[in-house]
Amino acid sequence: MNYNLENKTIIVTGANSGIGKAAAIQLAKLGATVVMACRSVERGQKALDDVKAKSKSWKVDLMQVDMSSQTSIRNFAAAFKAKYSKLDVLIHNAANFDHTLKTPELTEDRVEKVFATNHVGIVLLTHLLLDLLKQSAPSRIITVASKGLMMYPLLDIEFDNLNGERKFNMQHAYYHAKLAQVMYTYDLAERLKETGVTVNCVRVTNVALPDDRLTHLPVWMRKIYNLKRKMSITPERQAETYVYLAAAPELEKGTGGYWDENNKQVTSNKNSYNQATWQKLREVTEKMAGVK
Repeated sequence: MNYNLENKTIIVTGANSGIGKAAAIQLAKLGATVVMACRSVERGQKALDDVKAKSKSWKVDLMQVDMSSQTSIRNFAAAFKAKYSKLDVLIHNAANFDHTLKTPELTEDRVEKVFATNHVGIVLLTHLLLDLLKQSAPSRIITVASKGLMMYPLLDIEFDNLNGERKFNMQHAYYHAKLAQVMYTYDLAERLKETGVTVNCVRVTNVALPDDRLTHLPVWMRKIYNLKRKMSITPERQAETYVYLAAAPELEKGTGGYWDENNKQVTSNKNSYNQATWQKLREVTEKMAGVK
């Protein structure tokens, strides 16, 4: 993929490891100015040095953001706008899949942590940067969901369980938030049709997690991940889809798509196409995010 991203400014959240870091390297290699938005400054700094070295580019920047905290997101958006006058691509890669969470944990904004990070924070950050994306049009927003959603063909948005108040387990919370992201993608794409801002979603497949991401897991779970790894693709391979959606000229106007690791459009579950649910989800999320 030999795109020219020389004058493009791109944000990648959660860029300190895995697919996000691989995407940052690939985008920087193509000449983009890449802003790595990371929760941990320490881990982010290590990754920044690595991304610069591997991409042989110095147009890589590190900025701190915790996607579960609305204050942090607002601070990040303000700091980004103070430093950069344009935004061509916003890649929402950061996600919480913390297996140690056994009960719902509420953030300082009174939102369950997984839903806060994997959905509400994304809606808020997009909202805060939308004027800049519109000014920079043609521009692109990329969200991220998961092939694991295929195991939940009947899943729908549980408006009475957004904070895990009715039931909670990590896997369900994760996929529920990812379904919300798919619906958000379709809804936002529809609403931004005449603005020059496109919105597409990546359906991430089984990607091999590095060993250091598995240390907190019990031994039996690490064994499962080691088995899955044999059938997984590398973060670098999955990151190519991020790059395709961020850079392919033929996608300048392509919007509202759900894309697999082979850069092919795929379908999501039946409930995800319900426009009445999109609208209700938008209203509820905006309220949770303190968006007027």
